[in-house]
Amino acid sequence: MLKNYIKIALRNLWRNKVYSLINILGLTIGITCSCLLSLYLNNEWSFDTFHTKSDRIYRVVEIDDSNDEGTRYYGQTAPPVNEAMVQDFPEIVNGVNFYKFVGHLNFTIDGVRLAEREWYMTDERFFEIFDFTLLQGNEEEALKNPASVLLSKSTAKKYFGDENPLGKTIADGNIGELKVTGVFDDIPNNSHLQFNVLVSNSRSDERWQQFVSNWDAYGAFTYLLLDERANFENLKSKIPSFVDKHWGENPNNRNFYLQPLEEIYFDSAEIEFGTAFFKGEHFYVRLFIAIAVFLLVIASINYMNLATAKSMSRAKEIGMRKVSGAYRSQLVTQFLSESTIIALISFSLSIGLVDLLLPYFNDITGKAFEFNASTLGEILSMLLVITLFIGLISGSYPAFYLSSLKPSEVLKGEVKTGIKGLLLRKGLVVLQFSLSIIMIIATIVVYNQLTFIKNKEMGFDKEQMVVVDINNGNVRRSFETMKNEFSKIPGVLKVATSSRVPGEWKNITEIVLKPSSSQHVDSIQSYFMCFDKEVLDTYGFNLVEGANFQGNTAIDSTSVLLNETAARILGFDDPLGSEIRFGNVPYSFKVIGIVKDFHFQSLHAEIAPLVMSYWANPVRPIDYFSIKVDGRNMPQTISAITKVHEKFDDRTPIEYHFLDEQLELFYKADERAGKLFAIGAGLTIFIACLGLFGLASFVIQKRTKEISVRKALGASSINLFVLLSKTFVKQVLIAFVIASPVAYYIMNNWLEYFTYKVNLGVGTFLLAGLIALAISILTVSNRAIRATYIDPAKTLKNE
Repeated sequence: MLKNYIKIALRNLWRNKVYSLINILGLTIGITCSCLLSLYLNNEWSFDTFHTKSDRIYRVVEIDDSNDEGTRYYGQTAPPVNEAMVQDFPEIVNGVNFYKFVGHLNFTIDGVRLAEREWYMTDERFFEIFDFTLLQGNEEEALKNPASVLLSKSTAKKYFGDENPLGKTIADGNIGELKVTGVFDDIPNNSHLQFNVLVSNSRSDERWQQFVSNWDAYGAFTYLLLDERANFENLKSKIPSFVDKHWGENPNNRNFYLQPLEEIYFDSAEIEFGTAFFKGEHFYVRLFIAIAVFLLVIASINYMNLATAKSMSRAKEIGMRKVSGAYRSQLVTQFLSESTIIALISFSLSIGLVDLLLPYFNDITGKAFEFNASTLGEILSMLLVITLFIGLISGSYPAFYLSSLKPSEVLKGEVKTGIKGLLLRKGLVVLQFSLSIIMIIATIVVYNQLTFIKNKEMGFDKEQMVVVDINNGNVRRSFETMKNEFSKIPGVLKVATSSRVPGEWKNITEIVLKPSSSQHVDSIQSYFMCFDKEVLDTYGFNLVEGANFQGNTAIDSTSVLLNETAARILGFDDPLGSEIRFGNVPYSFKVIGIVKDFHFQSLHAEIAPLVMSYWANPVRPIDYFSIKVDGRNMPQTISAITKVHEKFDDRTPIEYHFLDEQLELFYKADERAGKLFAIGAGLTIFIACLGLFGLASFVIQKRTKEISVRKALGASSINLFVLLSKTFVKQVLIAFVIASPVAYYIMNNWLEYFTYKVNLGVGTFLLAGLIALAISILTVSNRAIRATYIDPAKTLKNE
């Protein structure tokens, strides 16, 4: 019986080539894209779940309620918290701390300078909690010695080539000489912890011991392992008493909560100073699910519509089978097998498409999926599940509908689909185009927002700006001389020094800022940067009132500039000459100028108060050179900048960035979303148009005699074209009315991620509607125009 079903299905596919091609192409696109998006979603949901104890691992997150502007959360806590919680709570069986005190380690191996940013200090308990694989070395001994270091497989390869790294010695200027005692496998990309080097923190010097026993310190990233039988809710209830015990009755607003390891990736957006290298967004996961569902639904609707529309040509076949004794269940099985066969053909094509498109998909999503022997099983099983699902879903309605036809009616050569069937087909077309219009609107909104971001005036000059990191104390001491050397390079226009740069991608220092005299506010939380006198000119900051720094250390070291927001919130009637204090600095600073607000963070955040001090200050040292270049011979200019750096810094390799490129990283996730919206919109409208083309062909075929009669009675080609097109135009217009409020809701939520954003104007929706309408008319126009040239004499000669 099954063999017979397959034979009939293949015969029907071959007989109706256009119909088959439309279905196979639509399903292939739907299955391929859904598989790719499923790979992405599976990776997102799998973050940190590869640890066998992942459901029992928790991170300690500090809660800071001392800020009047709202609660803040920190991924760091006091170093003793780890040991104390293991001792105090029977629910906790183990814990480990990570530390990271400088920006990066600097190694010199065989005369080559190497810098490593992704590193932590920890101890041997690390391998008792996490399942990172140690390829060489002993897990229990590798981190016991205070001078031990572990390298990732790729880092060991980079440092020592094919030599065995165990026993090799590397030296860092801050930590000292370290012996390689182990090599661990490269960290999976679905881990929120990302590192290339682990340094032992088993140190016994007095300064270290004072730090790790200080309950008022910060700097420890603490992870705890709970007992299998632990009651987490009961453990949470004990935390307040733990805080009282170790910080006293006045804990200085210190409190904390335990965050499950498997939730860190998605729930770390508000956590500052944490370890999450990657941070997920629930919104984008929901977005990718929606796109995958849209594509599958639209592809399935195509099959349903075309199969039911084509029921006329198969009515006699169904009638003869029923008269011959076929049961309805057998007919249902036959039609479901046909839809499944089409889906399986699409499945075969999808395998090749996934392999072909995977590199491009990786580029869009920032992932590293591979199509090889190790991943083949996962990809094929995912494709097969999607295929069987879509085969059964898309074939279900046609199967039950066609099998319900009565032999007494169908054998007369005519099938009445009825008002319900007609409304269903029209409803499915409306649904298809509703989904397509939602995607078109989303694409336009994302494009407009990203264009707005790129073109928005940031309040400073970001073009052709090379930012060089200062990673050496010797450079800080010689920065004036280095500035002079940089300024002599051909192509260098201006040079400045600062602790942070506008559009900063690292953490910006924060301080409590308060007026020395009575004002409208007692204090405010403010960001802090230090500049030299050249920064304002180099970046083109607008000095609204007052004066810049003079370059005189004795005077400038007690002077500050404020941005407009800081001056406004502090409530100064006349800020110039006013005195402010900040942090724990025991003396006041004089406000000498007000700088026009500029975006020193991404456009996701509102402009906050900012105080700009001179480079010689008690809060923060300088960290960057900002070098404005003409860009005419960039490789030569960078080479000259590198030589100057090497002249003054004999320990660390040069680290530089182009400011405009760094600023674009703020919006990387948004750009990916924009690309996916655009691709999704293109594919959904393409699949919908495939179905519309097939449906239009059947509708026009059904109305051939009507068209001939109208033409014989004098109807013009234009009248006939309008007659045949208006049904589909109405359906697109109804789809537009349905899609617009849904798209508004979705995109309004997306725009909430931005403080500075475009408006969702009526023009966006009208443009999307016109695009969908134009595409639909173009899709049916070929069939409609050909129908208007029918010769009535040939069509009606047998009537």
